[in-house]
Amino acid sequence: LSCHEKIASYFDMAYAKFRIAAALLFSVALSSALPQSKKTLRVDYTGHRLVSVAPTTEAHFRLLVALEERFKVDVWQEPNGFGAPALLRLRPEVADEFVNSASRSGMTVNTTSSNVQELIDNERKDMRFMTYSAEKSLFDRYLKYEELKSALKDYANVYDHVTYTSIGRSFEGRDIFGVHIKAKENLPIVFMECGIHAREWIAPSACLYFIDQLATKFENDTMVRRLMEKYEWRIHPVVNPDGYVYSHTTDRLWRKTRSKNQFSTECVGTDGNRNFDTEGFSIKGSSTDPCKDTFCGASPFSEPEARAIRDAVLNVRDRIDFFFSVHSFGQLWMFPHGYDFIHVPNYDELMNISLKATEAIKKVRHTQFDFGPTAYTLYEVAGRSTDWAYEHAGIRKVFTVELEPSWRVHDWKKGFMLPVREIPMAVKEAWEGVKAAVE
Repeated sequence: LSCHEKIASYFDMAYAKFRIAAALLFSVALSSALPQSKKTLRVDYTGHRLVSVAPTTEAHFRLLVALEERFKVDVWQEPNGFGAPALLRLRPEVADEFVNSASRSGMTVNTTSSNVQELIDNERKDMRFMTYSAEKSLFDRYLKYEELKSALKDYANVYDHVTYTSIGRSFEGRDIFGVHIKAKENLPIVFMECGIHAREWIAPSACLYFIDQLATKFENDTMVRRLMEKYEWRIHPVVNPDGYVYSHTTDRLWRKTRSKNQFSTECVGTDGNRNFDTEGFSIKGSSTDPCKDTFCGASPFSEPEARAIRDAVLNVRDRIDFFFSVHSFGQLWMFPHGYDFIHVPNYDELMNISLKATEAIKKVRHTQFDFGPTAYTLYEVAGRSTDWAYEHAGIRKVFTVELEPSWRVHDWKKGFMLPVREIPMAVKEAWEGVKAAVE
């Protein structure tokens, strides 16, 4: 390109980004101006305690599982090895007894927050400040469902190589939206599903960042152009829209879908990432109790959200080269199996890809991601989308990415409420990992 052409291209890209940001700002202002029929009563976590517990023996691990069950603990993160801590939310009425029981066994228990509601309130204050900030960005706060939807439509309107799409509807009738990004027809596909667990807000932000990079840098970034000439990208930032909306309006820590349950009139929803048809369904790492956060559902694919992912994958299964499921938190890069400890046939290939990805992440600001098979790296768990994609859809390069934070960093004690100031670097790191994996 000539100097004049480069300058013109730069201004075209800058204007396109301005249009997207302006459209988003208008949608935020409009939603703020609309009358509210009634104030939503939010779930209050005042007095709920967040503790880290570090098991160092097999007996500790067994006791920790028993205590989690006995005291109905909300598990934010399980330990992924001896000496690595779990992060657990305790209800006020059981907190002291849980801590005493764990401490008597010799496990180290530390209180990271004596009031979980304070973490939620601080996050909300930061979000409110950024909403009305003069300098706005898509990545300075956690966008709501309608804002994400609007942003994707704006990308599709501005960039010819981006197409807005929907793969289905949620239980409550919301679009499970996404985009197809492609430079030409019939390329191998990189398929991404994000936000299947509602409270993991950084996951949709990361997938929006992937879309932003592929959309806005196609003309001017050699690496992005190479990726676009090699793959078609199908990215779905919020595959659990009902839960995501509910986590913004009512319960910040909501995890599941919002479907009605035939086994319980009181308990709502299913863990979408325990609802896929895999070996060990309903047995490993999940629950048949509809009141549990890991409830697997009445049967595989009982949830419309899981069925939407299944059908979208099967429609193009022969073309999908990579499948990513994006989550938080823990700083983990994992691949099948989750339901057992048997190595998959292409174990060495997946380990090499994972090493490349985590090394690329580390180069950004020295952030360390652990990697390996899910059962080894995290815990045994069945019903996950990644195991289904590997075993039933026949996709051989399948990864679960658990974003920041981890127990190695200070912000770990905030868990799902990763501070908004961390969003830009967290999503950039994730993108560097994805690029290295597929390159």
